[in-house]
Amino acid sequence: MNKAYLGVDIGSISTKGVIIDEKNNILASIYLWTKGNPLKAVKEVLKELKQKLPKKYKIVGVGTTGSARKLVETILGANIIKNEITAHAIGTLSKYPDI
Repeated sequence: MNKAYLGVDIGSISTKGVIIDEKNNILASIYLWTKGNPLKAVKEVLKELKQKLPKKYKIVGVGTTGSARKLVETILGANIIKNEITAHAIGTLSKYPDI
């Protein structure tokens, strides 16, 4: 079984989810509107990602960001919780390490 990592960004307007492998390759992703219901949005994100994820992968880590990151952390038992500014900085550095 190959390792994969789930990231969820849940905000008041939109909710995004992504699953990556150990080399940061995107295995599955989704973007949808939160519609004022973060719990329903997270459930839909997880359902869609599960359908898209190849069977040979197992989620071994979870990270959350966004305005409802602490709610999602509690629901998913996330390993890491970051605010949006930190998430943007880490994402940028992973793609552009010289910045």
